[in-house]
Amino acid sequence: MTTPIPAYEAVINIIYKRTPGFRLDIDYLLQTHIPMVAKEWAPHGLLGATVTEAPADSEYAYIVAVRFKTLEGWQKVSADPEQMGLLMADVPNFTNGTPDFVVGTVVKGGIIEAP
Repeated sequence: MTTPIPAYEAVINIIYKRTPGFRLDIDYLLQTHIPMVAKEWAPHGLLGATVTEAPADSEYAYIVAVRFKTLEGWQKVSADPEQMGLLMADVPNFTNGTPDFVVGTVVKGGIIEAP
């Protein structure tokens, strides 16, 4: 039996490029930073996140895809200097890279479940 995918509207891809000397502490990201993000953003519609490691020959190193119930929820947290400041201040604790944010909305019919 499959669990239905919760309906969501916005996907924010937080992308870390592979650069000379790039480092990322995956344990810190998963055990400390992501739970901090969940605590801060869940009240605004965060539904979940997926952390992906790109292949070694990719120009990207890691991609964190966060799902929000609505685009407005994301816009609210991203415009809040206190919340974003807290989370962005934690980034140097796990990486020397600078994240790029790519914000998108799910197209109608764009959430597909396998049979």
